[in-house]
Amino acid sequence: MTDRRILIASDSKTISSVLSKVLEDSGYTVLTVSDGMEAVRVIYRERPDCVILSSNLPCISGFDLSHLIRKNSQLDYLAIILCSSDETNDSRAWLDGLNCDYFYIPNPEKLESLPSIIEGVIGKRTQYPKKEPMELTEKDVLQILNSTYSQELFELYITRDAFNAENYIWDIEQLMRHMTNAIYNIFAYDALAVMINQDPLYEYFDLSDTITNNDFEDFRKICRNDFMNRIVNRKEYSWTNCITVKNQIETFSQKKEKIKTYNQFPMDTTKKYPFTIHIATTNSDSMNSNTQKMLDFLCGIYSPIIEKNIMLRRTIDAEQKIRNAFSRFLPPKVIEGIVAGETSYTSKIGEERQVAILMADIREFTAISEKTSPDRVIEFLNKYFSIMGNVIKKHGGTIDKFIGDEIMAIFGVPESYKYNGYRAANAALEMIHELESLDTSLLEIPEGKTFKVGIGIHYGHPIAGTIGSNDKKEYTVIGDDVNLASRVQDLTKLYGNSVLVTDEVKQDIEKAENDIEYGRYLNKHEHINFRFLDKVKVKGKSVAVELFELYSNAEKYTENFHTNYNKGLYQYLIGNFNGAQDYLRIAKVLMPKDRATKVILERCKAFAKNRPENWDGAVTLTRK
Repeated sequence: MTDRRILIASDSKTISSVLSKVLEDSGYTVLTVSDGMEAVRVIYRERPDCVILSSNLPCISGFDLSHLIRKNSQLDYLAIILCSSDETNDSRAWLDGLNCDYFYIPNPEKLESLPSIIEGVIGKRTQYPKKEPMELTEKDVLQILNSTYSQELFELYITRDAFNAENYIWDIEQLMRHMTNAIYNIFAYDALAVMINQDPLYEYFDLSDTITNNDFEDFRKICRNDFMNRIVNRKEYSWTNCITVKNQIETFSQKKEKIKTYNQFPMDTTKKYPFTIHIATTNSDSMNSNTQKMLDFLCGIYSPIIEKNIMLRRTIDAEQKIRNAFSRFLPPKVIEGIVAGETSYTSKIGEERQVAILMADIREFTAISEKTSPDRVIEFLNKYFSIMGNVIKKHGGTIDKFIGDEIMAIFGVPESYKYNGYRAANAALEMIHELESLDTSLLEIPEGKTFKVGIGIHYGHPIAGTIGSNDKKEYTVIGDDVNLASRVQDLTKLYGNSVLVTDEVKQDIEKAENDIEYGRYLNKHEHINFRFLDKVKVKGKSVAVELFELYSNAEKYTENFHTNYNKGLYQYLIGNFNGAQDYLRIAKVLMPKDRATKVILERCKAFAKNRPENWDGAVTLTRK
């Protein structure tokens, strides 16, 4: 240990004497000083391996001297033990800020451990080579102090400026202006570029009005090439769709100059090079080492701020993608809940909810798809689903699932609104209206056929909850009410109508239209018209269901047709099948293409010959 040199800097002769004896007995060479100015001169002249600094050292305190040592690259090899009799946290708090190696409180119990402490802290600094001895005058010491604290003030200014720049963390252009202004205050450039490693690539230019367009293009090529050489972990560079921002510095000079010097500053605080800074000037003066050092510090301070901006914009982009992906099928309030991280929409256990279930199916789509190529079928369905999804979302509904060419939409879960049945009915009518302008040119529709959609709606109390396996779950509704909505949709084929609803939906519509406070929503839609079609017991149900056709055009049926159809239907329901035929035949003459009239008339003819037992006005259907 005889080659270890220890400097003790303390204003207490007692402490110096006690510590010196312990260390000399352990084989160390000990140097002692009683003030900070002399300590600096001895450190440079003798090059000790470790200094023990008293916190209340005269001229330059132990705290300030520790700061000076750590800010000086000539002394980075030197281990520092800060010595104080003050055991409070006030003294200890300086350790991390000053980057000291150890905080030592001298007392008899700790004297024996001092040599091992010294060996430990010296071992931490062995990576830094010891410099050659230097003889300093008092003037030299003052110059070192001045240089250190000038650098300290500069760093404080840049750090404070960068802290203020975080106010623009959401605005990359404002952030760029703030940072480039700080750079310009250090080095008056004529051209500056900031290239940011993101998707899409981002480049910001700050240019003097003396730079020609040709020089700018050359400067940009150099910057891009250096950027690509630095960003080794990026595989593709698309400069055609990158975001480019140009800002001009007005010098009011009429003379155009050529770029003569160029420097770059890669930011690699995370070893991913989030961005690079490129600086060029039109004069031949090169950047000196002090300016380079200041710019390196500035770039190091701004690097995490730019990285934070990149991460925030990635988060915003990801959130927007979520919104875009779900906006076709989910109402805005549900999307807001998903983005906000609410789990209630996807993790609820089963619960009974009042829900309107809408089923929409393309008529004879199997025959159409057999004549149309698969790629055109998929392209058409994507367009069709997008249009219908937008309509459903507009009225507060949610796409539950696609089943082939069929859409299942729900109104009332996961988000419930007032009069969900009425909303579903309006969505259905608008969906039918959208078919009038729907481009079906991609499809090969069989001759004599037209593109039609049948929609069935039921308003009931299905079970809502998250269903699925561990790998895939979905929030949906299940139960008899869902099956009934499917049966009602299928019955549009039998009656030849576009929209068919149950009595529960009709009741909800009537409540909504009689709700004066709900008038604002009602004013956005046409009055909904009903036509009572039939009373049936669908497959799998023992309770009769009243079915109504839904339509918006009040002139679709004449008053005379309505009168005769309704009278014929009434006689049919009470079991007067012969009397019903008289009215239904008149209705058929008035509306020969009305399929519902034909269905009820044919039943009357059959039932007149073979009367059903226990007739209650409802026919039991055996088909789906």
